[in-house]
Amino acid sequence: MSTPGTATRCAVYLRQSLDKTGDELAVSRQRELCHQIVSQRGWTVAGEFVDNSISASDARKNRPGYNALVDAYDAGKFDALVCYDLDRLTRQPRQLEDWIDAAEGRGLALVTANGEADLTTDGGKMYARIKAAVARGEVDRKSARQKASAKQRADMGRPWWPSRPFGYSDNHGTDLHPAEAELLADAYRQVQVGHPLNAIANAWNDAGVKTPKGNIWRGAQVRQVLIAPRNAARRFYDGVDVGEGTWPAIVDVETWRSVVAILENPARRRGATRGRKHLLSGIAVCGECGTPMGSGVASATREKFQVYICKGCFRVSRKASDVDEWVIQHVAARLARPDALTALERRDRPDVAALRAEAATQRARLDELAELIADGTMTAAQFRTANERVKARIAELEQDMYDADAYRVFDGLVGASNPRELFDGLPLARRRAAVGLLMTVTVHKAGKGKVFDPSKVVIEWK
Repeated sequence: MSTPGTATRCAVYLRQSLDKTGDELAVSRQRELCHQIVSQRGWTVAGEFVDNSISASDARKNRPGYNALVDAYDAGKFDALVCYDLDRLTRQPRQLEDWIDAAEGRGLALVTANGEADLTTDGGKMYARIKAAVARGEVDRKSARQKASAKQRADMGRPWWPSRPFGYSDNHGTDLHPAEAELLADAYRQVQVGHPLNAIANAWNDAGVKTPKGNIWRGAQVRQVLIAPRNAARRFYDGVDVGEGTWPAIVDVETWRSVVAILENPARRRGATRGRKHLLSGIAVCGECGTPMGSGVASATREKFQVYICKGCFRVSRKASDVDEWVIQHVAARLARPDALTALERRDRPDVAALRAEAATQRARLDELAELIADGTMTAAQFRTANERVKARIAELEQDMYDADAYRVFDGLVGASNPRELFDGLPLARRRAAVGLLMTVTVHKAGKGKVFDPSKVVIEWK
């Protein structure tokens, strides 16, 4: 507190919600007016706190200047607060109540360009609360207008992107960015045939391709771009597909949906094959205990080499290069068969479009169940049973969709004149996927001698 005979210590708080140019002109105008108030009253500025281009409409948003202001008051560094208007300080009635509660302990004079409030008096509190309520009302009305406008744009199929998205020349969606759009279309094809996202990101980085903000690419960012419905010219609002957009598509809807199904498959999110560096690790199984084989390093006559080893029973270990070669020969021979395409197509692959339609129906059922429990039509026990059943069915459908799309790993391989050469040139992730779909590999204990015995590596076609 200021002692008698000393100037009142005050804090100056300045805030602008949006500063597009970064020149802080609005903050400068507020500063000039606030310091005039301080000078007229003969007060001493104990500190100035600034939040430029930060909104106060959302209480969850971090405001460094505001936080420092609160800490300074708690530390007893000022007794008066000067700001351009109360809505510069806060648009949240709850935050105002925090100031009122704090002021009751030791007082606080709140002065703005259009009024003054002593937060320790009934009149001052009422004035501040009315101002805060008006500010909150303005926020709510603005939000309602913005939501109505956004929904109208969505219903009309118009784009609404705050910044230029990758693949388009601007944030209005009028034209495709030729080079980026081609990269995106190719990325969809790569994901469909098993390429990992990190490999796509690395290729883009190696080619000098940057994100729209000028940063390098990572797998997570590639995923975020690929699942965006705008690439298929689909307009979503509040998570719901409301129809076709008015901008050009980069890929067709079915391609986009198939890639989304792959990327959102629960098995993929668990990262079951993340970090695999060898063709058969985690795929080949031990002939002794049935555990998936891992990898390791062995040595013989001063030579070190990779091996597949069972880390369940530790009784089976085989040189990786020998097993890989045996398996690849079988894969190439299988793909080179005249009936290879027919053999693959005989599989009972589901109708992906039908699966997606049923999945959408089941998700709508989840919403219906939520409404039933909310209005009391269904008991909690009934809700849990039905909810779990529907979620289990959705998981089955997602897995079926993923399995159907997984067969794209064979695109360009079946019927080729040089399947071995093509297979060897594929990324490891795609080669692993092809092996996993085609066969089961069981590795048994090796016999005596150093010569590779192919009979100890049993291949069973799926």
